[in-house]
Amino acid sequence: SAAVPVDGETAVAPKTPFVTVAGCLERNNDGFRLKDTSGADAPKARSWKSGFMKKGSASLDVVDPAHVISLTDYVGRRVSVTGTLTGREMKAKSVRRMSASCD
Repeated sequence: SAAVPVDGETAVAPKTPFVTVAGCLERNNDGFRLKDTSGADAPKARSWKSGFMKKGSASLDVVDPAHVISLTDYVGRRVSVTGTLTGREMKAKSVRRMSASCD
């Protein structure tokens, strides 16, 4: 039996929820990367050298698929990025500056 849409929703794959991750935006070759990430949704990096006990912050690639955010303006600043997270790639929907520098 086919899935029946509820409340006017179409029966498609569930939408990926938006998450917000804070970090320092830096240039990474042709793209951008969020380093020193923090926040409930930030991915954790685990090092095999520390026996997987120590959790550090992982870096994320940040992409702007709609080309509506001028990510260059935020390089070197601490920002919070809201968007969808797939693996280690964040598709940015919005960026908010948190402080003028990453220090």
